[in-house]
Amino acid sequence: MKKHIKIIFTVIFVLSIFINSGFSASAAINVPEKIRIGLYFTDKASGINTAVCSFNVNAAKGLTINSLEDGKLVLLFEETTNNIVTIRKDSFFINTNGVLTEYTPGKEPAKQGEKIGPYHVRIGGDYKDAKAARAQADALKKKGIDAYVAYADCWQVWTGFFTDEATAEKYMAETLKPALGNGDTTVSTVSQSSKSIVVQNSKGEAAMVYCSSKGVLQIQPRTENDPYSLTINNTNSYRGDLEVRRLQDSDMTVTNVLPLEQYLYGVVPAEIQASSHPEALKAQAVAARTYTLSSLNRHETLGFDLCSTTHCQVYKGLSTEDARSNKAVDDTAGKKVLYKGSLAEVFYFSSSGGRTEDSKNVWGGDVPYLKSVEDKYESGDSWKYNWEVTMTSQQVKDRMLQLGYDTGDILNIVITQYSEAGRAIEMVVRGTKGEAVFTKAKCRSAFSLDSQLFTITTDAGVSVKGAGKTSPKVQLSGSKVMTANGVKTIGAGSGSGLMVIGADNKLKPITAVPTTYTFTGKGWGHGVGMSQEGAKGMAEAGFTYDEILKHYFTGVDVE
Repeated sequence: MKKHIKIIFTVIFVLSIFINSGFSASAAINVPEKIRIGLYFTDKASGINTAVCSFNVNAAKGLTINSLEDGKLVLLFEETTNNIVTIRKDSFFINTNGVLTEYTPGKEPAKQGEKIGPYHVRIGGDYKDAKAARAQADALKKKGIDAYVAYADCWQVWTGFFTDEATAEKYMAETLKPALGNGDTTVSTVSQSSKSIVVQNSKGEAAMVYCSSKGVLQIQPRTENDPYSLTINNTNSYRGDLEVRRLQDSDMTVTNVLPLEQYLYGVVPAEIQASSHPEALKAQAVAARTYTLSSLNRHETLGFDLCSTTHCQVYKGLSTEDARSNKAVDDTAGKKVLYKGSLAEVFYFSSSGGRTEDSKNVWGGDVPYLKSVEDKYESGDSWKYNWEVTMTSQQVKDRMLQLGYDTGDILNIVITQYSEAGRAIEMVVRGTKGEAVFTKAKCRSAFSLDSQLFTITTDAGVSVKGAGKTSPKVQLSGSKVMTANGVKTIGAGSGSGLMVIGADNKLKPITAVPTTYTFTGKGWGHGVGMSQEGAKGMAEAGFTYDEILKHYFTGVDVE
């Protein structure tokens, strides 16, 4: 089942929810003509790395490659058929039978092949337009010089892909100048640039190098394409255009640019099954549209609005579209969730386990429309509705070290506070050297659990009978007990010799310090906002999409 969850821990983001929810006057809602979705990129802040050093692209009836400058397009290259075009960094590669492997100088991979690099030789001066530059490149090819055009905010002609400047200079002196003859053609080396992008044709030849300082490389399907779409690496197809940037710390960043409603075509079936009830699909479409508009510019530093991963919303483009989910998007076109006239910040997740959670118990901030509500229409048999995770004490210790807590050997893990909905909102991990305290969403993330709705049992749990009743199983580690030598605290190393009198009045050995911890829970996701399983159940029970949304988001309007 295609289930995805959005995990938001950023304090600034939570504060924005709190601030925005306080608006009482109607505010203009910005609906851009097109939005930008990051497909391949690196974002250190969120820990996402999908960046690529090269990719293939084609369109059924051809494509164009342009430089987008101040809203205007400069045509760089055109492929009129469905032939594949390769876009790659102008960097260091080893070419092994046509397969390019990027490497770092001094750390070459074991693969054998031709080394190519980001140094070039420029032949002649600037040309007035692409036509003139290509004519010169073609003339040079007839002389045996492997020339190609380059766009550096003006048209030039270059040759070679050298691994260093010295090799470029040697080629220029020993091969290029003799081939050019005794004319007055000037030649010069072109040093490595962190911005350059190479466009290769279907034959693997360099069609051009793009190194503009003021433009963005944009790839468009030719207008003859229906649907207007591109295919990347022979697998994923996307409506709209692509933008390619080389950014510091984000390798080569690829962005899909398309209208909002077409973007939602690729989101809804990736977030909820297209076979779901039509009203559930509509609720998902409105929630996704609202989330998109409230999250614009979330990745602004990387040149796009939202990413295609669970960090924002899962987006798989044209490849995952379905007529049923497309219809849900069309039937709710423009509909959004509003609170007191302003755009609400909505969230959704897979399943709640019976009741959703108040946002203050997950991310903090008291948001009036993100309150805990009953969720009785979930089927109860969905993927990860019931789950269990078991960890050894050593695994827990290692995890604490990964999180920066040197707690020593683990003595116990205790949930010290629950929300009214039954979720863990404070959890303490106690060890021989100290303890680590986790609150709210960190109760879940500390051990990468599926939800905050869980209990903890161990192999050292015992039932203690007192005052006429038997308690649930408890851990003895850290507890005080009466022994023949007086009151003692049970700690690490106490297990092997500990004896208790059982119900049959016989002494039995028990383990005081757990060696395993089992987390048993319900639901999948953060639990705030709309449960997708609950929405499907409500739709099957006869509720409309707006009734579903109003149930999960307290006091909102759908307009």
